[in-house]
Amino acid sequence: MRFFVNSIMRRLLLLLFPVSIFAQNPGDTLFSEAIVHDIHITFSQTGWWDSLTIYKAQNDQATTYAYLKGDVIIDGDTLSGVGVRLKGNASYNHPGTKKSLVLSFNEFTAGQKYDGLKAFHLNNSAYDPTMLREKLYLDLLNRSGLPAPRCAFARVSYNGQYAGLYKIVESVDKTFLKTRFGEDEQNLFKGDPNSPLVWEGSLQDAYYDNFELKTNESANDWSDLVALHDVINNSGTNFQQQLEENFDVRNYLRAWAANNVFGNLDSYMYFPHNYYLYNDSLAGKFRWISWDVGVVFGVIPTGFNAQEDFPVLYLPETPESLPLNNNLLKVAQYQNEYLNYCCWFLDNELRSSKLFPAIDSLAARIRPHVQAEPEANRMYTLQDFENNLGYGPVSSWLVFSIPGLKEFISQRRGKLTEQLCEMQWSCLLGESYEHLPAEDMIRVYPSPASDRVTVSFTAAQSQVSALYEVADMQGRILLRENAQLEEGAYVRTIDTSRWRPGVYYLRVLAGCSFVEKKIVIIR
Repeated sequence: MRFFVNSIMRRLLLLLFPVSIFAQNPGDTLFSEAIVHDIHITFSQTGWWDSLTIYKAQNDQATTYAYLKGDVIIDGDTLSGVGVRLKGNASYNHPGTKKSLVLSFNEFTAGQKYDGLKAFHLNNSAYDPTMLREKLYLDLLNRSGLPAPRCAFARVSYNGQYAGLYKIVESVDKTFLKTRFGEDEQNLFKGDPNSPLVWEGSLQDAYYDNFELKTNESANDWSDLVALHDVINNSGTNFQQQLEENFDVRNYLRAWAANNVFGNLDSYMYFPHNYYLYNDSLAGKFRWISWDVGVVFGVIPTGFNAQEDFPVLYLPETPESLPLNNNLLKVAQYQNEYLNYCCWFLDNELRSSKLFPAIDSLAARIRPHVQAEPEANRMYTLQDFENNLGYGPVSSWLVFSIPGLKEFISQRRGKLTEQLCEMQWSCLLGESYEHLPAEDMIRVYPSPASDRVTVSFTAAQSQVSALYEVADMQGRILLRENAQLEEGAYVRTIDTSRWRPGVYYLRVLAGCSFVEKKIVIIR
């Protein structure tokens, strides 16, 4: 009933204010409303499910997609003649009728849109018992200013029968390009199924099995993508200059850092696919767009001890097979920038204080709709859903075990901090502290001192607690305290009026670093 009333109110406001008081970008209403949307799909054809599956088999072998015609009601708004198709590779193994979908609103009805969108995807969470991972990560990428689709939840039904809870995921198409980059006329390439950006020669057809051209298909001019491959692989000593001229390096370094920090291995850094490249004419260079992030937060198993141990500077055994990352890490400036982006995500986003409330809030929103799913359409049990939200691993048809969402977040944060410490990389300083003198990490003043001494120290990692102690020459501990550092720094004035004259040692274990400083007391 609420959706029906909302629909009427929107129509009345549009009639009263035809110039539009809704000055917004396409999809803003759909993706900004903190609700679970209702999507009802109706087919008049007999055997409509058989038709969808037949089209899916054909589409897997074709270069263009065939859609089945249906009517769709979204939150009370009716759209007639909508194109519907099944999609997915491994996700297509989801049981029952809860298969991933694409809805194309203008496939059979020219110019038809919903909330300014020509199409969107409906993903079925085949890899995720919590059904939250994709939503959490896409929200994170968008609020971090990285080009990525938006995401919302929807209850989906076919011909009146509830199929299950889905994620609505924004399509990366011309509408997306116009919204994000201000223009949509240039080439958009999808990196799939295997797109390592390895040089395969100057003929564009050598790259047909690695990429799909999504715009300007009739022109079919891939010379810009071939040129980018040439720059990445063959620039030699001019790599940095030529890459900067042709590729938005910072945008990519940030996307790479996010994928590593949050365990999105089904991306260029591990399985090299699931991204788009857009030749942005306003920027004058290619822009990186993240895509298909359903296995983020540690779902994909690796050869490492656990997903949370994934190396921050990972390269494959043959680094040249991943030339973009391999060549970026050879440039000290880029490696430093990448590590600092990892630190930014570590300090600002990979935090239980930020992510756990979001998990709890989203879980409460979707729980009734998860519980209402037909038994035949469930990939995971209701207990799997509850366990995997927190600290319970869940066995999966795709991988051996999917770690609990909160467990992975906690473990990944600790493991990543350990890795940075082992590298002697300071998130606070934004550089290696390997050769940093102790004087830059800890200060004692005045020196010598009498009744009072002030100590200040800096941790290698920001926002951590520190343990410090003062001992005399015989090793007896006079003072031992834990200090909560603010932005990695701590200042403390100590009363030394009762200490005997002599030499004492201040020892500080703060973040990654252990430093020691003399305190001299005179009277």
